[in-house]
Amino acid sequence: LDATIAYKMAVLRCIKYLAQFGYSEEQVYLLLSCCPCEGRISGIVDVPNAVCTLAIPLAIFDQDVRPPNDLEHFAKGIKVIEKDVCISEEGGAIPYDPRLAK
Repeated sequence: LDATIAYKMAVLRCIKYLAQFGYSEEQVYLLLSCCPCEGRISGIVDVPNAVCTLAIPLAIFDQDVRPPNDLEHFAKGIKVIEKDVCISEEGGAIPYDPRLAK
């Protein structure tokens, strides 16, 4: 992804994430347009791929919008079948690594 698309994706994902806390997507869009948020190009490892982040001050919210401390929330639908190998419960492909061959 180039940096422009990566930044747009970061903002769109932020809107979807904050909509989980009872805000409409329109409200989040308006909030992001007027709050002191900070967008950054976090890394460009192999051109044209870029990683962008969006930082928003937590003090503007009336509830805790931080991600949960346990990573299990982010790993929904994924289970460990072997050491260092995961498979999606929704039928995803198993990563192939010849070093893990039996």
